[in-house]
Amino acid sequence: MELTLTFNTDEIYDVIIIGAGPAGSSAAIYTARAGLSTLVLYRAEADGALGVTQQIENYPGIRGPISGYELLKLIRDHAKAFGAKFVRGKVIATDLLGDIKKVYTIDGREFKSRALIIASGAMERTNKFRGEEEFLGKGVSYCGVCDAAFFKGKPVAVIGEDDYALEETEFISRFASKIYLVVPSSRIKAPPEMVEEIKSHPNVEILTHHRILEIVGTSFVEGLEVQNIETKEKKRLEVDGVFIFLGGNKPSVDFLMNQVEMTDGNCIVVNEEMMTSVPGVFAAGDVLCTNIKQAVIAAADGVKAALAVDKYLNKKSKITAQW
Repeated sequence: MELTLTFNTDEIYDVIIIGAGPAGSSAAIYTARAGLSTLVLYRAEADGALGVTQQIENYPGIRGPISGYELLKLIRDHAKAFGAKFVRGKVIATDLLGDIKKVYTIDGREFKSRALIIASGAMERTNKFRGEEEFLGKGVSYCGVCDAAFFKGKPVAVIGEDDYALEETEFISRFASKIYLVVPSSRIKAPPEMVEEIKSHPNVEILTHHRILEIVGTSFVEGLEVQNIETKEKKRLEVDGVFIFLGGNKPSVDFLMNQVEMTDGNCIVVNEEMMTSVPGVFAAGDVLCTNIKQAVIAAADGVKAALAVDKYLNKKSKITAQW
């Protein structure tokens, strides 16, 4: 679970795809096969709703049962075979209004492209924990790479339940003296080998099925109060920091900074060719707030967006099909 922080960012790609779920990865198959230089930026290996789905049996051509993570790997490997590049990097900002689109990741890298597909899904949180906003920047963090060094030799808590949380926990463990990994659900939604690896860390204690009650402190974080959902037992974890890596069902679009038209519910508005209000910027998948959330529908959105990117970049009069 090494974090890759170095990558050549000087190249101007034909298309950058934000998100490597079924929409983004399917789009990458089509853009790469069309000969367009394609970079896919993704938050975590098992990212998004499909990545944390335990069992799939209805994806066309894949009889299953298969885990969502395994299905994602198949789609991504298909895209990589055509030349698409996949790079881990959480996107936090964009500059979309020029001819060259710029994308910025949380570790300070800048990537450039002539077109962009937003396929970042809908996994943002809508509700905050008690004390979360009060102690933001005073012990509460959303980025291990950014802030882990501030907690060298100190105990911290990590709140999360997927592989993104595990990857961040591994990084934070290089600095913190003790980590309480607080998992709200009854199991960690990540590939088994990743779960086993994090369990082997001597300074990581995993607390599954625990509810977050409150982040407490005076000027800075001093503890995290949690409750075992099954036994109702409450306890206070004496920590100096709380890292939060939880998802929800709100569109993940904060990095767009209101540069494209969206509905009141933060759903991206597109035309019949999946283009947003900004020329050269397209969107696909759950960021559109499609009523039916199925991997095959998100994949189809991604394909439509990819074909539209090909039309846009090559100045074609109409979308042309691939076989």
